[in-house]
Amino acid sequence: MELVIDVSDILKQKGSCKEFRGSQPLEDIIYQGERISLLGPVEVSGDITNTGKLLVLNADAAAKLLLHCSRCTKPYDKELKFSFTIRLSKIGDPEDPDIFVYEGEEVDLKDIILEFLLLELPMRGQCSEDCKGLCPYCGCDLNVEQCHCQERVEYQEERVVDPRLLALKKALSANGEEV
Repeated sequence: MELVIDVSDILKQKGSCKEFRGSQPLEDIIYQGERISLLGPVEVSGDITNTGKLLVLNADAAAKLLLHCSRCTKPYDKELKFSFTIRLSKIGDPEDPDIFVYEGEEVDLKDIILEFLLLELPMRGQCSEDCKGLCPYCGCDLNVEQCHCQERVEYQEERVVDPRLLALKKALSANGEEV
């Protein structure tokens, strides 16, 4: 069941307001190459007001998601709480792309909620603040085990310098910078 608000009663009088509360189920989505799974419907509450020319909707929403850590790739739960205020009109305005269009006497919140939920997603989600991630050389989970790749790589880097970068190494060393 989708969250649809019947606005027929507030359209009749400027200044009238209506409160609403409900749940909006959303399907799992692929966003920027990552699967975003919703662990239940998005809970939404708020009010919608007729300002005469437009309807103004203020809402608070909460969703529980299953994301993947950008460091170790393990799935983790994330609760998002967000608020939004939008303006609605029956006629779109090419000069103002922030106005949402509705038809008839009902406002369907599904696409609006999805848009604001996507804006709230973390750019680089982490399962925890102290997640160590994966070793860039062997791929082991550094939260679970310690590998010795870094020690071998540091030893090799001291001995072997890519000949294409030798001039850069000399320039930085001449300036007293650590290479």
